[in-house]
Amino acid sequence: MSAEKPSPLQLDADKKQTVSYCIPIWLRDEQIKLASERVKARIQPHYELRKDPCAIVCFGPSLNDTWEKVKDFEHIFSCSGSHKFLLEHGIVPEFHVEVDPRAHKVALIGSPHKDVEYLIASTCHPAVFDLLEGYKVTLWHVFDNAEDGLRTLPRGEWALTGGCGVGLRAMTIARFFGFTDQHIFGMDGNSGPTGRHAAPHPSQAKGDHFTEYMGVKYRTTPAFLEAARMTFHELNQMPDVKATFYGEGLVQAMAKNYKPEPIAAGKALIGFNKPELISAEFKELNARLHRENLAYGVGGGKEAPTVLKLAEQLKTKSILDYGCGKGYLAKAIPFPIWEYDPAIPGKEESPRPADLVICADVLEHIEPDKLQVVLDDLRRCVKQVGYFVIHTGPAQKVYADGRNTHLTQQSRAWWEKKLSKFFEVGKIFEVGPELHVIVGPKQKPTAPTTPATPEVNV
Repeated sequence: MSAEKPSPLQLDADKKQTVSYCIPIWLRDEQIKLASERVKARIQPHYELRKDPCAIVCFGPSLNDTWEKVKDFEHIFSCSGSHKFLLEHGIVPEFHVEVDPRAHKVALIGSPHKDVEYLIASTCHPAVFDLLEGYKVTLWHVFDNAEDGLRTLPRGEWALTGGCGVGLRAMTIARFFGFTDQHIFGMDGNSGPTGRHAAPHPSQAKGDHFTEYMGVKYRTTPAFLEAARMTFHELNQMPDVKATFYGEGLVQAMAKNYKPEPIAAGKALIGFNKPELISAEFKELNARLHRENLAYGVGGGKEAPTVLKLAEQLKTKSILDYGCGKGYLAKAIPFPIWEYDPAIPGKEESPRPADLVICADVLEHIEPDKLQVVLDDLRRCVKQVGYFVIHTGPAQKVYADGRNTHLTQQSRAWWEKKLSKFFEVGKIFEVGPELHVIVGPKQKPTAPTTPATPEVNV
């Protein structure tokens, strides 16, 4: 007799579920750009811990049984459809959190309230921002990892981690605001008498899966189950947070068996800040020098023969000129290349990774206290090969404040040691006072680069 095969609708509560992002990544990135231009206020961390409790109210079916207890809390974070639900029950949340990039969230939010601060992720659909026009909106950014965030995040702004559901993100935001005594409502991970949510949902698909946990069967979905599992991973990232779960559901059952996994002090990451690559003062000094000295920033073209040779060898599909100046390399190359320079209008947008990255006559100009973050950014950009040209001596030009434009004048040995922290350094040859360096991605970093990125750790 053959063993009975499990139903294809049966999910293993102990295994990671396969979930995917709900819109194309390029569309998410475009929505981030639009939101960042539209909203001025930005989320900021609260470094001092708060003793007063907060309620985080999700939209699971158990909210119907527990909502009256929410009245006991002064500080309330609503999520998704719980905003409309709470307002209809006479409860005004202090904050409302949204992260979903789809337009259906508008119907779930319902009518905005003047006393609510809307913490809206930059990923959210433009229709959400239309709905909240004229209300108090604070923008925040959400990324699952620093790599993705450092590629897309506007500089100087905070991104928060926190799992695959808005409730988990709200828990992270609450901790970002200093709340360590968190009370969680409506975070179930399963369907109930009212379906997957406490009230009608505009995109509630039909067809539940099911899973069994501690002898109890729950109707759920792969996304719900994975969010339930990740709840406790995220709590491990916030070891000083005490979370109390209300109601009956899969998450609440898992919480009863949750045993924190110790994380070394200062290693639990809940947010990070994309560092500035150039100070405002130095940016203006460079911009001024570009405007007033037509011979400044025009040397890129002389590297064109080497670039063409490397491109042919690599069969590269993308080239980035990092610190392009006036763009003379692009003028000398018979095909389009990407350009980045923070001092050149129209070319200051955060650079994208490329197969071949050119950084010629740039690194010696970087402010010494910014050199590490610039090299870390270059590390992010170099997909296959980097070609760096570095001058080791003084320049003929000076900035308006009297400083030589080569702010870092160091030896070959110094530069090789510095570069090796971020790259696999290949060929180095000298042409007069110039170093020509071929680098590749570092396979196994021997030194962490994260100190270049300000973080909020707990």
